[in-house]
Amino acid sequence: MLISSIHEDHNNISKLLKLLARNLTAIKNEKTVNYSLIRDAVRYLQEHAEKYHHPKEDLIYHYYVDKYKGAAEVARLDAEHDSLASLTAEFADTVDMILMDAVIPLDLFAEKLNRFVLCQREHLELEEHAILPLIEKQLTSEDWSYLQTQWESERSDPLFWEPRLRQLY
Repeated sequence: MLISSIHEDHNNISKLLKLLARNLTAIKNEKTVNYSLIRDAVRYLQEHAEKYHHPKEDLIYHYYVDKYKGAAEVARLDAEHDSLASLTAEFADTVDMILMDAVIPLDLFAEKLNRFVLCQREHLELEEHAILPLIEKQLTSEDWSYLQTQWESERSDPLFWEPRLRQLY
C-alpha cells in the first residue's frame, strides 16, 4: 500500500540520518570519518528520496489539498521538498569537493552536515507526526484505492530492498 511504503521509506531515511549523525559525532571527537560513506548516503537521498519518495508523497499531498480545502500545512510541503532537494545538492557538492581533496575547514563541514541532518529530521518528523496522521485519518479507502491507481511505479528501493539487508541497520 502507498502509505505503508512512505512510512517504510521514512524509517530507512532515518537510519541513514543516524549514520550521518554518528559521522558528525566522530568529526566533533576528532575521529576518522568515512567521507565515501557519507557521499553514498547523500547520493541515496538524492536519487531515491527525491526522484521516487517525494513524488509519491506529493501525489498524496496534492490529492489531499484538492479534496480538503484549507490544508495549508500540507500544501507547503511542495516548497519544503524543493528546499530539501537544494540543501541535499549543496551538501552533496561539499562532500564531493572533500573527496576530490579540496580544502574545506572541518568545522564548516561539520556545520553543513549538522544542518543537513537537522533539516531532514525536522521534515520527517513533520510528516510522520503531523501530516501523515491527519491524512490517514481523513482519506477513505476509496481515496487510497484511487491514489494507488495513480502511482505507476513500485520501483524497489536500491538500498533497503532486500529483507535480509534491513536487519543490518
